[in-house]
Amino acid sequence: MRKFSPFLILALTFASCSAEDGEDVSTPGSFCRRWAAAACSDEVVSACQAADADDCRASQVSFCLERLPASEFSAGGADACLDAVDAAYADADLSADELAVVLRFAAPCDRLVRGASAEGDSCQSSRDCDAPGLDCVFKGGLTSGTCQFGEVVGAGQDCSASNATCEAGFYCNGDNCIAGEKLGDPCASHVQCGLTGFCGLTSVCEARRAVNTACGIDEQCASGLCYEFSASNKVCADRVRLSLSEPLCEDLR
Repeated sequence: MRKFSPFLILALTFASCSAEDGEDVSTPGSFCRRWAAAACSDEVVSACQAADADDCRASQVSFCLERLPASEFSAGGADACLDAVDAAYADADLSADELAVVLRFAAPCDRLVRGASAEGDSCQSSRDCDAPGLDCVFKGGLTSGTCQFGEVVGAGQDCSASNATCEAGFYCNGDNCIAGEKLGDPCASHVQCGLTGFCGLTSVCEARRAVNTACGIDEQCASGLCYEFSASNKVCADRVRLSLSEPLCEDLR
């Protein structure tokens, strides 16, 4: 992790101690002060054995700033994101969905970084798109999509419109929303393999893996989260309980 100036972190942390819920979040610094205050609940400080809440907040300010490039930061959805962070850390026991929020900036925190692609431009993920509400919409077996204000359509329905997206478990073959491919069938993207599969290295659908099974990416896991306990130990996980030995606590004390 890139290190920030101790004086900058100290200043931001001091400000966070007096931050109120209504504090402006238009800059990465102000947003990260709010993030740190939401993350460092009494339960988290105790579970991670932080010296005090101020130390926890200093670490989280640094963690947050590292992941929010100033030139691409967008305050869209910031309040909803902060509410989700507060809920995730409230009891120091995080589900896979909560971990995705605090580690991967998953929804509703997925609008904090503004990409360079405008509506209709090519993209690899929604983070590439430059306006709130734009999603990266994929068609057929294509490995790149276009930024669109998506509209969900149901199973079997026409999805040929550039902004049409299919409901969970289905994908657009270019014309209609069809069910995900079966295990062993050819694929070009994970979405083609439905809710229980992922597109493996041999370009065929493989079954998603159980908890405590080795993984490399989130899409390989039934839980939706590949958790990095160490550089050489990444496994599928559906829950993390914070403790002194838990790697997540390194940025919470």
